[in-house]
Amino acid sequence: MLQITPKTSPQEIADYIKSLREQKGKEKEVLAVINKALGFGHDFVINLFWEEALTYQHLFMSNQANKEAISKMESAVLMAKFYIGKYKLFKWKSRLFRFLGRVSDYKREFKKSVGFYKKAISFSSFDPEPFRGLELKGFLSYALIMSEKVSAGYKMAIKTFDDFEITVTGKSLKKADYQAWVVWRSGIAIRTIEAFIAKKLNYDKKEFQNWLQLTEKDLQSGDFSYRKAEVKILKQKLLEN
Repeated sequence: MLQITPKTSPQEIADYIKSLREQKGKEKEVLAVINKALGFGHDFVINLFWEEALTYQHLFMSNQANKEAISKMESAVLMAKFYIGKYKLFKWKSRLFRFLGRVSDYKREFKKSVGFYKKAISFSSFDPEPFRGLELKGFLSYALIMSEKVSAGYKMAIKTFDDFEITVTGKSLKKADYQAWVVWRSGIAIRTIEAFIAKKLNYDKKEFQNWLQLTEKDLQSGDFSYRKAEVKILKQKLLEN
């Protein structure tokens, strides 16, 4: 039986299936090869669905009146969910719950978000990028604040923001993929401050301004136009409040 790996070419798989399916009694083996090939193929497809979901998320971030963007974001995530279930692609379950959590955030269903993020964290060790646990804790902290668990959420936000800088996992991510590191870390500060302002909670203005200064420093090495625009808006809001 053909040993399929990520390096096996589609043509090699197709030729093997074409030859095998003409051999009487080999039907089960053919189907096993097809299912394995579909699994490998759908790793690529699922990542395209994640990219589609992120792009619709950015469209919504640019224009929050564009509710259709969230609907399309959710559709992309649910398509990924279908393939994850059908081909038992367990390693993507953490990422699935992560995206379901983000959809719930944008739909203002924060109690659902909390549940999704907790599930995502529980599966994060199986993710191809296990350091995503840091990203997920950042999202969970925001959902906790927005679901009235302000103290727990704020403490988690502060700890996770620091963990990006001081833990072995955080340092390794910073060295390996600075773009992911800075986007995920800056998101914690931005979402936390947004949450406190939106919910009209008491906060230390100087502390939040210092937090944004640290974030701006992190964002200097690259374009990061979405994040820089968010920081600019928040700095103005802090001046006005």
